[in-house]
Amino acid sequence: MQHQLDFKHICFQYPNSQASLFKELNFSVKTGELVGILGSSGSGKTTLTEILLGRHRPTCRHFQMLEDGSPLSTAVKWSYVPQQNLLREYLRVSEIFNIYADIHLKTAKANEKQQRIFQTLQDLGLSDFKDKKISELSGGQKRRVSIGIEMLSDSRYFILDEPSSGLDALSDRNLLRTLKIMARVNQKAIVVITHNTENLAILDKLIFLSKGKPTFVGSFEELLMEFKTTDRFTVKKYLDLSIADLYQELNASGRIYDI
Repeated sequence: MQHQLDFKHICFQYPNSQASLFKELNFSVKTGELVGILGSSGSGKTTLTEILLGRHRPTCRHFQMLEDGSPLSTAVKWSYVPQQNLLREYLRVSEIFNIYADIHLKTAKANEKQQRIFQTLQDLGLSDFKDKKISELSGGQKRRVSIGIEMLSDSRYFILDEPSSGLDALSDRNLLRTLKIMARVNQKAIVVITHNTENLAILDKLIFLSKGKPTFVGSFEELLMEFKTTDRFTVKKYLDLSIADLYQELNASGRIYDI
């Protein structure tokens, strides 16, 4: 069963600041989707993430959180993978997965926990490294472990901050493909915060932020249409630009979207 999470009327103003970062912004995400939030420094990615996680309270009086159309009175249960590696280097991969399975799956039986661990290790290509210490892994492998231990959670909603950090383009593409499959098969909503524009076609939904405004929201195919073309080779010049230049192109359209 698919679920939808909605944040209505997001406004935010930092203390002692006259400027509002968001004005009546709406955000929605569905389980089964892999969503990318992209933006340069100062675009509002971090603040929006903090609002979604419940760490910042929006300043609009009419702010609402809804799940499947019903208002929520408490913060949404997100699983969050920060950009920084917080793994204990002396532990083995299997040990850290067991620790987090006990945290995330308190009511599950032992064999259910082990099955979830086995499947997650397999999905993320970590099965061959389960007996290695974290200190023996590459940067990309550590990133996959950080993602995997949070994917053990029974939460429907996940935020991954720069999951491609430290990965080359091919590894990034493979990771995003894996996350897309995991989102669909397990009916999870996975939101990735990223500045990487090389593998946009894999994402189900793209959200470009600029100064707190969503300058584009839609699929990769719709992004092509934004540039008045369906030819991927034509639009590739835009995707090869720096993210700042890409925003200049998006801002030139003058369109503001609902997320």
